[in-house]
Amino acid sequence: MTTTETMTIRPATPPGMAELFDAPREEQALWDQAKREGVQLAMARLRFESQAPKIPQLKKLAELQGVDRVNALDDLAPLLFRHTIYKSYPISMVTRGRFDLLTKWLDGLTVHDLSGVDASQCDSFDSWFVALEAQSPLRPIHSTGTTGKLSVMPRGIWETAYFAWQFLHSYDTLDGSPDPIDLLIEANRGGPVPIVHPSYRHGRHLAQRMMDALVSGIGSEATTYVLNNDYLSADLMSLVGQVRGASQRSELDQLEIAPALLEKYRAMVLGQQDQQEIQKVFFERLVDDLLGKATYVVGVTPHLYDWMLRGEERGINRLFAPQSIVATGGGAKGLDLPPDWKERIEAFIGAPMRFGYGMSESLGGAMGCEHGMYHPPVSSILYILDLETGEPLPREGTQTGRHAFLDLIVESYWGGFVTGDKVTVTWDGCGCGRRGPFFHPDIQRLSEAEGGDDKVSCSGSADAHKEATDWLIAQSGAI
Repeated sequence: MTTTETMTIRPATPPGMAELFDAPREEQALWDQAKREGVQLAMARLRFESQAPKIPQLKKLAELQGVDRVNALDDLAPLLFRHTIYKSYPISMVTRGRFDLLTKWLDGLTVHDLSGVDASQCDSFDSWFVALEAQSPLRPIHSTGTTGKLSVMPRGIWETAYFAWQFLHSYDTLDGSPDPIDLLIEANRGGPVPIVHPSYRHGRHLAQRMMDALVSGIGSEATTYVLNNDYLSADLMSLVGQVRGASQRSELDQLEIAPALLEKYRAMVLGQQDQQEIQKVFFERLVDDLLGKATYVVGVTPHLYDWMLRGEERGINRLFAPQSIVATGGGAKGLDLPPDWKERIEAFIGAPMRFGYGMSESLGGAMGCEHGMYHPPVSSILYILDLETGEPLPREGTQTGRHAFLDLIVESYWGGFVTGDKVTVTWDGCGCGRRGPFFHPDIQRLSEAEGGDDKVSCSGSADAHKEATDWLIAQSGAI
């Protein structure tokens, strides 16, 4: 079995997008600023012209902001959606079981016509997602719902296929060395690659979509090691966020929870009480089955650090073969780590950690380089916004501000997005040889930097963004 036979097949290039889609990533990494931004501007015009007539929210915001054509990249800054837009629905739609109204709300955010979707029998996010996938081209992705409301990304069939393909082809090299994925497959003699993820196997969260790509592209279900082979319920994730928020506001007694969902929640809580034992058994299984084998590992730093502590107690070094890929990100999640945590984890794992920076709203993540910087793909137009005014900062030198972007790949929804992250970006090329802009590793949530309150300022009229969001909710019939 060769790499070509095992890797996910690449979807067809959309019309007019050949220069962006067909040039190899390692070639794009060497484009100078004029070449890069020239291609981005041409593609951005195509995206705006094709999507504005079809996405009601984008069309409304463009009218309010007075944008009818794109002459420069910064012309699109007023149209970058706030990071709350994909969870702007009233929570009452969910608590009252009005998934018909939620469908109308989502209809205003996608190019696909959802008017024919019958959600009258839906009583949960999970059943609603099933209905959307059965009756439309959507394959939605949802967020973790830490605030109690899930963000719902209306991705389509094509984007889902492209995400799987590019996820497995994101390890570009500039020195002509072999692709790490190729080396991993070769180390497994062309057979399925063992895949490890200390979480749920199935679901519609980004991590589970990544697992789908890995298993179908280079692995198999039989060689996949997960902590829980069950489905990650979107409803439970939303409920956990609601309970957390209500507890912080001392309003737990005011929560309205369906009995069936409450029973699922209780079962989840009981299951978590045995997490230490479950983690121990999982770790022992990895040691017994995969010691010395070339493996693809997906795990956040706290999980890897916990494994390292267990391994050090057992005197285990180099758990996996050196061809292994250890994909990680997400930060320390509040864990207080010692200064040498990275070196110790890599010594235990037996392979370097490969860091990335991405989010559910974007198809293309920024991959870490040997200098510890994160490089976004050319398909993502980068904006750094002034923290006070929301205006785009110059595309030169080193700038610190709010991260925003326009993802040129997505076609089912508008890829313009203002994140909640404070970042520092250098535009003038990295010591690794890549010539485009790159993120410094000190990425911080603005809600944390500002004491829990993230006041989003957008380019153009802030009132226009609020008015457009209010209009979207009204169109859904919620008010």
